[in-house]
Amino acid sequence: MADFATPEFLDELKSLYPAPSNYVDGDWFLAAGIAFSSSNCPDGVPRVLSYALEDLDKLPGTSDEDCRLLVRKMRDGIFKSGMISGYPKAINALATLYEATPEVLRDTELLRDPSRSKEEIAAAGQAYFDSTYGDTAATVQPMLRSIYPDLEHFTTKLGYGYVYAFLEMTSAKETSFAMISALIANDTPRQVEWHLTGAIRNGATVEEVRAVREIALRIAVKAGISLKHEVPNI
Repeated sequence: MADFATPEFLDELKSLYPAPSNYVDGDWFLAAGIAFSSSNCPDGVPRVLSYALEDLDKLPGTSDEDCRLLVRKMRDGIFKSGMISGYPKAINALATLYEATPEVLRDTELLRDPSRSKEEIAAAGQAYFDSTYGDTAATVQPMLRSIYPDLEHFTTKLGYGYVYAFLEMTSAKETSFAMISALIANDTPRQVEWHLTGAIRNGATVEEVRAVREIALRIAVKAGISLKHEVPNI
């Protein structure tokens, strides 16, 4: 149970992220929702959603489209995070998110284009992989291929191609935030370090990346996750 997901704790998490000019661009809620999911506290996800929607409702000029985008960002971010934290956790988190989402803000159609060819998907995946890893892609991708060719094929063609490279709801940097938020509770410092740097390559500021790291870390600690390794920073 995420009883610690109180309004006061969510206030604290929100304060860590640099204040944006547009609330929906302030990715604290994305990082928090994914961190609750990855920390196996799916009941924290609807609390983040409700808090963020209430914040939006207080702002002048907020439209249904603003609210819909916020929901879509959380949903797509959790979907992407399932590649790291596991889809059982993502399913549980998405189920609680769905139940808490006002009916008018629920999607009933696919967001990803099912008519895209496998070649298009693979090319998009390679492009986002290269964007994320930069110069290190030339060593990371062959490493994946050498330890298990199927892993490299799946990672770049499907994981990055179909899941991560869809950037219409969660941008390149927000997708990096999804990875970081999921990885911290998994206690995998090597990959955390990769994606802290990857987020910078994908357009995030150092301040934003540090905020996402801290949000995910505080949730993991509150959730009782026992971290055996120090979490890298940037």
